[in-house]
Parts: sequence; structure tokens; C-alpha cells
Amino acid sequence: MLVTTADLWEPRPGTLLRWDVSAPASGVPATLSLNQRNHLAGATAGAPTVWLAAAFDVDGPIDPVALTSTWRAFVARHSSLQLEVLAGPEGLQARRHQPAALTWSLTSVGPTGTGEETRAALRAALDERCAPFGYPAFLPAAISRGDRSTIVLGMYHLHCDAHSVAVAVEELADLYAAFAEGAEPALPDVGSFLEAVEQGYDGPARVDPEDPLLRGWAEHLGGRGHQLPTFPLPLGLEPGERAAQATVVAPLADAAAMDRIGARARSSGASTYAAVLAALATAVADLGGGERLDTLAPVSTRSAPALNESGLTRSIGWYTTTVPLTVPASLTAAGLAEAGEAVRRGVRLGSVPLDQVIGSLPEPLVQARNDVFVVSWVDYRHVPGGSAHLERDAQHISASALADDVQIWFSRTHTGLAVRIRHPDTEVASASVSELLERLEHTLADLGTSAESAHPDQRDRRVGAS
Repeated sequence: MLVTTADLWEPRPGTLLRWDVSAPASGVPATLSLNQRNHLAGATAGAPTVWLAAAFDVDGPIDPVALTSTWRAFVARHSSLQLEVLAGPEGLQARRHQPAALTWSLTSVGPTGTGEETRAALRAALDERCAPFGYPAFLPAAISRGDRSTIVLGMYHLHCDAHSVAVAVEELADLYAAFAEGAEPALPDVGSFLEAVEQGYDGPARVDPEDPLLRGWAEHLGGRGHQLPTFPLPLGLEPGERAAQATVVAPLADAAAMDRIGARARSSGASTYAAVLAALATAVADLGGGERLDTLAPVSTRSAPALNESGLTRSIGWYTTTVPLTVPASLTAAGLAEAGEAVRRGVRLGSVPLDQVIGSLPEPLVQARNDVFVVSWVDYRHVPGGSAHLERDAQHISASALADDVQIWFSRTHTGLAVRIRHPDTEVASASVSELLERLEHTLADLGTSAESAHPDQRDRRVGAS
């Protein structure tokens, strides 16, 4: 899975197709999750639209009848895509539309001549359709070509996370292949995200006010003056300033190097993700960023027992929480062990609902910037359909917006480790990120030099969903 952004996306030209969906002016009342409510608060205040898109290739030109059946079946499987949010005088209202009540129509937008024209047309359509309010908040589309075509599904972030993008690639590919052959699709049963939200299964359950984990949150945040972490290298922005987003996508290490890094991490009682965090902290420290790296990390809640029992691990939805991490800038055995414990502690803290954490603090959190410095990790070798991502040319594309901090996504695949870094488009920030990438690549090489090859680490699956 190539993790990239709209400004770097390079779709080949072809005939653009899009499917429009209309819903009746009524529906069943629905409940919004904590993530959704928090996200919509930002959208209501004017925050830029944030969408995620899944894109993958299929052989030959698009079969419009088969793909229409694919979209219908996919939306019927995933309740998150049946959700509509309305903003009115009485506040936010959410409702769910029954799949049978939806009306679908196919439009041929026409051929494009260049990759730039194709990207611009798709970005405009995704920005328009994948918005917080109204229905649908997703865009089914395709680029039909004689040799090999691309299927695209954009979804507003309210309805999905990074894991959902991988689920979408696998299920859409399987559904389309079956319908194109005139066969009956055979997909495993899947639970309902909206019902999970109603039953409180979409995230952590509330804990006792005296729970040690709640005290752990208070100690961590209190030790930082309740300030959310910021990227420790210069960005060239004054407080309150924002800039257009710039993005860098780069490979960092091949599969063999990652196996060696995983072996060295395990020998110190750490995960591969923890070792990569230690390498990042070391690279930042080498550039003057301090001897400890403070950041936040998205953590998947999909492995919770209630989700597994309800068939929700394969559903489209926003199943994440956020945890704090403090990692030492050290590649010694002791440093890796400490990084490993920091990740394990972060995962444990992720079992406390964020609204309960915030409500229990003696003073409000301080957010120096609009964005927060986060470091995400997804091991795509273990997501649905991960083994077929390369042959499908699968891509995760995110919208481009404004930025005033740095956000980092590490993605491990069968070919190695890559990174996507989002940062403000200033000369200072670009220089900081460029130097960091160069230093990080060398640091990872150093980390893997002394370790023997080993089987890939399989203990990193929970951390990193966005």
C-alpha cells in the first residue's frame, strides 16, 4: 500500500466515471462516536475537509454494470457509509439511510489527457463530495482504460480510518471480480459500526475514577504542563500562523533491513515500531531536537474482544484512539527496551476513553498549534488483502489542507518501510524535514547493521491506525 496525499497522487489519464447517490429526506436516527463528535466540532468551526481514498487497479476497461453492483453491495455491507450528518439550528443530527432506499446514477465525466488533469478532476470531485454534512459523504469513481483501469473510493474521515482503506481495497476488488464474472460474491460476515457506536463497542469502555491508567494519563500530561506535543525542529511559523500543506513520501528501508531491525528490537524486548520510534528520536536529537521525543500516536481499537466477537474488525469505521508516547533518543539495548515499554504503556493508556481522560484533568489541555505532532504506524502485511497490494497497485490517498505542525505516517509493507510526512510548506520546515529524512535513513541503517536476519515481527498490529 502506497500511502500518499492528493498533491502527490499520480493517476494515469483515462475516462473518468463517477457514481452519484441520493437518499430520501428521512432516515433512522443514529448515534455519533466520540471521534466523530470531536471531528465535527472542528468541521463546524471551519476546519478543512479531510477525506481518505482507496485506489487500486483492475485489468481491462471498467465494466460499469459490475462496478455499479459492487458499489451497491459494498455500501449495503458497511453501515458507516449509510450515515448522514446534518447541521441545523438545534445542533448536529445524525441519521442512517437504508441501502434499499438509495438511488444510484452513473456519470461519464469524460476522458482526460494528462495525469495532472486527471488528478485535478478527481481532487475537485473528492473535495466536493467527501464533506462532513449531507449525503453521501463518499465518492465512488473510476478511471477506465483499455489496458488497466483504476477504481477509486473516497470517504470523508468521519466514516473511516486507515484500516478501513485496506478493507475497502480488498472487498471492492473481490466484489468487482465476482460481479464481472457473473458470480455470487462470497465475503465474510461483517458487523455494523453504527450499531457498535450505539452499544459503546467502537472504543474503550469507561474505567473507575481511581483506575491506575487514568492516573497514568494525569501524570504524563501533568509532567508536560498539560501541553500537547509539537514537532521539536524549526518550522518557520509564528504562533497562530498556518501554511499550505507540503508532503514528502519516501522509502526508508527494504524488507531485509526491516527484518534485521525487528530481530534487534525483539532481542531488547521491543517491537519493530518501538525501534523505529527510537530511530526517529535519535535522528531528531542529532538535529538538535532534544534527548527525548514526545508525540501522540493513533492506536487501533479493532482488537478489543467486543469488536472481534461482533465481527467488527473488518467493518468500515473510525476505530481509533490516541495515546501519548515519550521515547528516548537511544539505539542501545537499554534505549530500545525503554522505547518498547513506552509503546506498551501507550497501548495500555489507550484502554481509557479520551473524553474521560480530558474530563478528569485538573486543568485544560494546552494546544500551542492547530495541528498536533503525531507519529502513526501501520503494518500493511497484516491488514486484509495486504499480500495483494503490490499487484493491485493499491494506494491510500489523503486530502491536502493547511498545516502548522508535522505529522508522520510510517507504513511497513512486504517490500520494507516507507514514510509520509505532512508539514507546513515553508522553506524552514522543508529544510527540517529534508534533514530529518536523510538522518533517519542513516539511523535505521545503523540500527539494522548489527542484527541478523529474522522473521518479521508480528506484534505491532495495534498501533498506528488513522
